Amino acid sequence: GDTRLEVIRRVLFEPARREKPIQLEGEALEQHETIERAWKLHKMRSREQRERSLERQFRAMNAAMTELEKTSDRLYKGALVKSRHITYPKQAKIPTETPSTQGWDYTY
Repeated sequence: GDTRLEVIRRVLFEPARREKPIQLEGEALEQHETIERAWKLHKMRSREQRERSLERQFRAMNAAMTELEKTSDRLYKGALVKSRHITYPKQAKIPTETPSTQGWDYTY
């Protein structure tokens, strides 16, 4: 048979081999559990902080739209209209949580 087909089948359909987890006992187990709990607590706090930040941004945006509606109905309606011809700048980047691997382009 075709070895390429066998390789594809093996890669796609064989279950991944998993190493047996390390059996911890005593103080090592307690240290591991403490680190795990601390990591989960850290992740929970950063998630909550991000949610609070997004909530503040949403409230500020909502307040700005309310103020715009009070100030000028024409501008308010214009802000709500979506353009059918959206053009993005060529330098546009997708927002990410991590910095770029290339760093800042100072020559731009």
